[in-house]
Amino acid sequence: MGTVEVTERIIVESGQLFGKYGIRSMTMDALAEKMGISKRTIYERFKDKDTLLLEVIKYYKKQSSDQALVILDEADNAIEAMFRIMKLTISQIEQLNPVFFNDFRKYHMKVFNMLAGAGSMRDYSITRKLLETGVKQKIFREELSLEIVNLTLHQLFDLFGHESKLVDAGYHRKEMFDHIMIPYYRGISTEKGVALLEDCKSILD
Repeated sequence: MGTVEVTERIIVESGQLFGKYGIRSMTMDALAEKMGISKRTIYERFKDKDTLLLEVIKYYKKQSSDQALVILDEADNAIEAMFRIMKLTISQIEQLNPVFFNDFRKYHMKVFNMLAGAGSMRDYSITRKLLETGVKQKIFREELSLEIVNLTLHQLFDLFGHESKLVDAGYHRKEMFDHIMIPYYRGISTEKGVALLEDCKSILD
C-alpha cells in the first residue's frame, strides 16, 4: 500500500474512532492498536495528535461539502436540496459521540482556534450557492441580502449541535427543524418556494 493510501486510511479511520469514542480516549497508541498499524507509521505522517486531528476535520469537511454539492446538482430545486442536505447534516451530527465536541474544545484549543479563526469550521459557500440557486429559480425572494441570510442560517444551525440547550432539553432535531428552519425558510421564500416547502417536508421523515 502506497504512502498516500496509508495516510488517507489513517485520516479516515482516526475520524471514525474519534467520532465513536471521543478524541481524548483515542491516544496515538490506541489509534495504532485499533487500526492494526504501528504508532511509528502514524508519526511518520503526522507529527502529533493536533496535526492528525486537523487533517481529519479538513477531510470530513470536504467530504460533506462534496456530498452537498452533488445533492444540489441532482435536486429538482433549491428547497428539495436544502431538505436533503439538512437530513444528511443531522444524520452526521447524530452519529458523533457528544464527547467529541467537548474534547475538541477542551483539549485541542489550538486546532479549534485555528479553524474558527480562519472561518473554516463550516463551508459557507455551499449554503450561499443554495440560496443563489433558489433566487434564480424564483424560490427565494430576490430583494433579500444573501450575505445576511446565509450568516443567519449558520447561526440557526448552531442550535442543532450537541451543545445546544434545545438538544439538551430533549427536543428531537426533526421537531426543531419544523419549528426553527421551516418558519425561517418560509419567511425568505416566494409563493412558489412556500409551496415547495410543503411538498418537500416529507423528505425528513
